[in-house]
Amino acid sequence: MKKIIFYFDFLSPFSYFAWLNHRKALSEHNLTYEYKPVLMGKLFTHHGFPGPGEIKSKRAYELKKCFRYAFKNDITFSPPPQFPFNPLAIIRMATNHAAADQQVEIIGHIFDLVWGHGSVLEDPDIISALLIKRGISEELMERSFEREAKLELKANIKEALSQDIFGVPSFSIGNEYFWGNDSFEDLSNFLNGHDNWDKELYNKLLN
Repeated sequence: MKKIIFYFDFLSPFSYFAWLNHRKALSEHNLTYEYKPVLMGKLFTHHGFPGPGEIKSKRAYELKKCFRYAFKNDITFSPPPQFPFNPLAIIRMATNHAAADQQVEIIGHIFDLVWGHGSVLEDPDIISALLIKRGISEELMERSFEREAKLELKANIKEALSQDIFGVPSFSIGNEYFWGNDSFEDLSNFLNGHDNWDKELYNKLLN
């Protein structure tokens, strides 16, 4: 059984789409998943380029693209009115330390609140109230403030950067990674051993 590491940030609408799609898109494969929240702003800073929200024309284009994608695929999509916001609290809640055996559940709830219901999840009190209504324990939220959750998030970011990952969502398997909600076909071909393209020319161009 192969393991895929899914790097994501709750501020990324494409991470939201990938979260909804990944298991179905890769259902033919016998896979396990490891979910690692990161701060995409840290990835952008490391690689020296602005996020899409910092370029006005790109922000408008990408938002329109998201609405089109959601409409075509019958996905509820209602972005938060304040964007970007500080995602640190919810990112830490999604760590293994904080979420433990509820990680898949908490990730799903947070994505749904942010992109399905337009919630600005920045204030811990608001986050707590919304998640308690959904059956998430206060203990989980308390663990997100612990040192272990903070160190885990830093380790996730360091690991992603060590693999040259520059954006989210990204799917890592072995020494290969695939970026974007539109990468599932290529990822599936890779898993099937049909990752066929001109690797020799590619390497010549890089070198």
